[in-house]
Amino acid sequence: MQGETRVNIYKATKILQAKVGSGAVEKEKVEVCQKQIDENQTDFGPMAKEFLDELTRAVTFARAGKEDLQSLRQHVTQPVMQLKANGAMFGYTLIGDLANIMLNFLETVSRIDDDIIAIVEAHQKTLAAIVNNQMKGDGGATGKMMKDELVGACKRYMEKRHAKGNS
Repeated sequence: MQGETRVNIYKATKILQAKVGSGAVEKEKVEVCQKQIDENQTDFGPMAKEFLDELTRAVTFARAGKEDLQSLRQHVTQPVMQLKANGAMFGYTLIGDLANIMLNFLETVSRIDDDIIAIVEAHQKTLAAIVNNQMKGDGGATGKMMKDELVGACKRYMEKRHAKGNS
């Protein structure tokens, strides 16, 4: 059906169930947690900069060719995942959206080449600019342009790769 969102439900492992318990979470507890998130005044900048520095190091290693694909993918995706997870919590939904686009792209590639490194590096610089300018929220028209450009760069890469027969 058009407009309908499909939800995947994953069954928790027994270890996870033992840690968190089972059953419904009380509405009051959810509301308290949501209030904490909504009223959070923590400065995301220093935390984001640590993740961005980690991403910069991963790009440096990638350019030097010092890691295999699996290690490189892990070193690149780890800080991007952290930025995605923490961005929205601290009011930087644009960072979360851009990081999500990058993660989806990185999941589709079978190798890391110079073009991918350039896309990741541009992504890192864009996220740094967002943090440095304290661009909270979705970024409005500028945020939409940033998202469209990242999607476009990823799409152009995939089309170029497909045209060369490197699927």
